[in-house]
Amino acid sequence: MVSAVTLDRPSVRDTGPAGAARALRAALPQQTALTSAEQRLLGEWLDRLTAERSWDTP
Repeated sequence: MVSAVTLDRPSVRDTGPAGAARALRAALPQQTALTSAEQRLLGEWLDRLTAERSWDTP
């Protein structure tokens, strides 16, 4: 999060939904606002977004 605000370059290397999903997925274990069930569900959705590549094509 700090690098996203303080660096001139993007902190996510892969732009688009997959890159954002990967960054959020990496931070998911450190969060405390979600229940464990919510965390697992969000993790599953983020995993799907990083695996799905059909939205990359125009």
